[in-house]
Amino acid sequence: MQKISKDQYINNPCASLPTAYWKSIEYPIPKNIKILHEREFDGSDGATKYFRLLHNLINIESCTNDDFEFRNVNIETQKDTVAQILSECYDCKYSVDFVENMTGTRVFDNNLWIFLIEKKTLRPVALGIADFDKEISEGSLEWIQVLPGKRGLGLAKLLVTELLIRLKDKANFATVSGEVDNRTKPETVYRKCGFTGSDIWYVMRTE
Repeated sequence: MQKISKDQYINNPCASLPTAYWKSIEYPIPKNIKILHEREFDGSDGATKYFRLLHNLINIESCTNDDFEFRNVNIETQKDTVAQILSECYDCKYSVDFVENMTGTRVFDNNLWIFLIEKKTLRPVALGIADFDKEISEGSLEWIQVLPGKRGLGLAKLLVTELLIRLKDKANFATVSGEVDNRTKPETVYRKCGFTGSDIWYVMRTE
């Protein structure tokens, strides 16, 4: 993949890179991984397909649910809760150290780490995390996770909308990516929240 300048990326983020710009700088692609835009993809077997979408942060439709409320994650005391929600949603173990590392990046913004709290139990049942890159004024949605027992209630849309509202006064645009064939169909939620685009990226191992 050729090096992309800031201006090239800002002009067409989703077609330029498969991830947010800051990740391309700080996390180089491993040598055994190949990532191609669909315009370059040759149809090789074993590739995983990812969508990449853009939001201009204009005309964001708010949505509410009286049974739930938003609260910022307390980074000092709730890293373990974040790790627990990620672990349950992905059915694998995420550590507190993993969460700690996320808070140490230059794009960390505590106001973009939010729980959705169920009022009747006072329990966090969903988690939303976005990054903000001040260098190019990009917001990127990274984690939108709803506990399995609370899916189908529109909670993912609540999280996405709230993060977009929090980004609109600081970022010029927001991006998101996800696996096309994921059984939870995240692309549908993002498009309902105003994300647009048709860029597809393919990720594959080379050895």
